[in-house]
Amino acid sequence: MKDEFVVIDITSNDLDEESEIVSFAALRFENGVPTCRFFEYVNSEAVLSDSVSEILGITNDTLSNYGTTMEDAYWQFIEFCCGSDLVAMHHDFDSKFIERICREYDLPALENHITDLDTMFRMKFNRSYSTRFAEKHLGITSDENDEWRHLDIAGKVYIVLQGE
Repeated sequence: MKDEFVVIDITSNDLDEESEIVSFAALRFENGVPTCRFFEYVNSEAVLSDSVSEILGITNDTLSNYGTTMEDAYWQFIEFCCGSDLVAMHHDFDSKFIERICREYDLPALENHITDLDTMFRMKFNRSYSTRFAEKHLGITSDENDEWRHLDIAGKVYIVLQGE
C-alpha cells in the first residue's frame, strides 16, 4: 500500500465530452488517514440545468460568486497534487476533460501516476466502481461529512484493494 496518495474528483456540468468542469476536489491520505483537502469551484460560465444543479447541490450563482477561473483552479489543483500518486474514481471519464482543458487553456498535463479505481473494481468485482457497493459489500464507512464522504470511501477502497 502507498503511504501517501491523493484521491481526485472532477465534477462537470453534464456527462458528455463537451461538458464544462465546474469543480476540482482532492483528498490527501497519509498512512491510511485523510489529512488535507482541496476544493475549488470553476467559474467558466458553464450553465447548470435545474436537474444537474439538483444532483450536484450547487447553483449557477454558486459558480459565478465563488468560482475562480479555469486556469487558477487547475493550477491550484495540480499544485495540491504535486508529487503524489493519484487515485481517480473514473479516470477514463475525468481524463477527457483534463486533456481538453489542457489543450484549450495551454495548461500542463498531469504527470502524476494515476490509478483508476474503476479499473481495479472491474478486475475484482466485474462491475464499475460505486460508493454504495463499496459501503455495502466491503463494509467501508466514513467519518467525513457528505461533501467529502465519497472521496474518503474511494481512498479506503483503494487501500483495501491494494492490500489484497
